[in-house]
Amino acid sequence: MLIGKIMTNSRRRVMVTIEDQKGVKVVDLRSYQVINDGELMPTSEGISLAPEKVDAVIDLLREAQRKIAGA
Repeated sequence: MLIGKIMTNSRRRVMVTIEDQKGVKVVDLRSYQVINDGELMPTSEGISLAPEKVDAVIDLLREAQRKIAGA
């Protein structure tokens, strides 16, 4: 299930999806490459998170954002 996507450049997207891996739901953050016809092809660049780890990652991203803003 697609949650959303972010364009990183003209040829790359980061997509957040919910996937079923061996009967377990995970949140997948993955880099996709745009191929010639506009189709998105998943790359090996990404991570799959157990649902209970999502809040910790969000906290770390917010901390990174605060540090960048304060730099």
